[in-house]
Amino acid sequence: MLLDLRETVRNSKPIKYTLITIIIIPFALVGIGSYLSGGSVPPVAEVNGQAIDQLQLERAYQQQRQQLARMFGGQLPEAFANESLLREQALQQLITQQVLESEVARQKFAVGDSTLGRAIRNLPAFQVDGQFDSETYQNQLRASGMSVAAFEQSFRDDTAMNQFRTGISDTSFTLPSEAERLSALARQTRTIDAVRFDAAKAAETVDVTEDEIVAYFDENKDNYKFPERVKVRYIEIESSTIAANIEISEEQAETFYNDNRGNFIRAEQREVSHILLSNDQGDEDELIARLSDIRQRVEAGESFADLAREFSDDIGTAELGGSLGVIAPGGMDPAFEEAVFALNEAGDLSEPVVSQFGVHLIRLDDVTPESGKSFEEVKDEIIADMQQDEADREFFDLREIVSEQAFDNPDSLEPASEVSGLELKTSDWLDSETDSGPVLSNPRVMSAAFGPELLDEQLNSEIIEVGDRHVVVLRVLEHEGERDKTLEDVRDQVTEELKNERANEMLTSRQESALEKLAAGEAPAAIAEGDEFASALEGVVLERQSTELDARVVTRVFALPHPDGETVVTEKVQMNNGDLLALRLAAIDVSEAEVTESTDPASADPAAVSAGANPQLGGTEFEALLESLRESADVEINSTASP
Repeated sequence: MLLDLRETVRNSKPIKYTLITIIIIPFALVGIGSYLSGGSVPPVAEVNGQAIDQLQLERAYQQQRQQLARMFGGQLPEAFANESLLREQALQQLITQQVLESEVARQKFAVGDSTLGRAIRNLPAFQVDGQFDSETYQNQLRASGMSVAAFEQSFRDDTAMNQFRTGISDTSFTLPSEAERLSALARQTRTIDAVRFDAAKAAETVDVTEDEIVAYFDENKDNYKFPERVKVRYIEIESSTIAANIEISEEQAETFYNDNRGNFIRAEQREVSHILLSNDQGDEDELIARLSDIRQRVEAGESFADLAREFSDDIGTAELGGSLGVIAPGGMDPAFEEAVFALNEAGDLSEPVVSQFGVHLIRLDDVTPESGKSFEEVKDEIIADMQQDEADREFFDLREIVSEQAFDNPDSLEPASEVSGLELKTSDWLDSETDSGPVLSNPRVMSAAFGPELLDEQLNSEIIEVGDRHVVVLRVLEHEGERDKTLEDVRDQVTEELKNERANEMLTSRQESALEKLAAGEAPAAIAEGDEFASALEGVVLERQSTELDARVVTRVFALPHPDGETVVTEKVQMNNGDLLALRLAAIDVSEAEVTESTDPASADPAAVSAGANPQLGGTEFEALLESLRESADVEINSTASP
């Protein structure tokens, strides 16, 4: 049929001209449109006159998405799924990059050809056996879709910017006087007197009426919502579950034990020494006769080791007194080995033994008996290992099948279930407040279930890792947004919040009164006396890392100004558990630095700040410079083209 159609078109001029006209018209219209519109897309931003185009932004946006996805196991969390926000962040990064490039160019940082070449040759990606390989270099660049010229220019620019950055971050230092001052601040302690008011105890005394509860709920009902929820269909693959269903017989396990006996049993080992007379020292009978004489001398009490040093032709062992060390079965000449294992006790001597190397006199030095575990002792372990090995193979096969089917059929998991033979499960409602078990409440699963790909595009998820050799793939079956809660749903919560609010109001007035009395010089115990909710804290010494009180309290205490001798310094703080604190700064002290001659870093004063090079300070200074450059740069963002 296609051949007939081709012949018809080829033999008919009207048809050919009609087809050509149809093809030309869209190209003509597109061409005219590009002339009318100026032929180019406006940049999304300009930084000091340098344009950032839409293509650059799209690349930066995609890179940011991919990096975030890799950080969270292949799925972009819901909190990071806002496309506009990600594009805005990508744009700001491009602007910062362009600002930095402009400053580097202004200060004339540059990288010479020799420096550039040396740096590229030192990159491991372009080396083979530790040496730069030109062919590998060319292939790597072709694979990445980048020309040599483009790569080298990009690498040159990056190297120049790194020079600029390290020129700041690696040259910052702390003067001795600064280090001493910082160390003193780190060792500083502050003593406070305070009155603490117990919020929980106060809330227990508060009574609220039904009308007050209803009114409070009506006023704050927007704060009470059931979270967004979904039902999902999913396939779960877990190696341990597969292993539990694999049958391994005792016969199979015993075969494995015997085939791998060396993993469970250490064979008998024998330590021996020998005296060798090599074949070139005479004929066999003569050598046997000579060794028989030597054997008699050993039996008569002469040292075997001394005779080995004198007569043995085995250069490697003669100086060691003939010692061959430990002999295991299968490691020596068969005749030699047979003679070794025919000896019974340490000190026994063999008759002369003929081997391919000559004639030996062998002495048994020591015997290490066979040791290890019997089959019965390791049977259960072997069966479990064999089950797991087989399960792992099946797990990876199933994972590949499910992954391919879920990708090839993005609108259904049924093909993946049918081909793999795995159950297609359906969840109950899932939300951020309900514990649905270690699999469905796994952060990666929840992130995927509420992500745009599954909710908006209604696709299958990718394979999601929820544990060691434990994965799921899922799709959203039903979805509901936030729903209003009724008063009955949150009555206890509303009642508790209302009581806490009333208790806080009551305690706030007492806190203010206590603050005035502390400023007037009264003691905390006198202020707290008679107040059922108050307790006194006197002479509490706080360090910067103290945990005796909330970190919030410690931070506020160390932010207070030094008392000037006339003004009393006071502060009020609400603690993390709701308790209120009225405090007075009583004293500020600096402990002496502990002097030690130990070179052990663990014994050094943790509060000490060292003088000299300070890369951490350099990093802070570089960030400050970058922020200053951003503020002074001429940045124009095209609101119609940008995110």
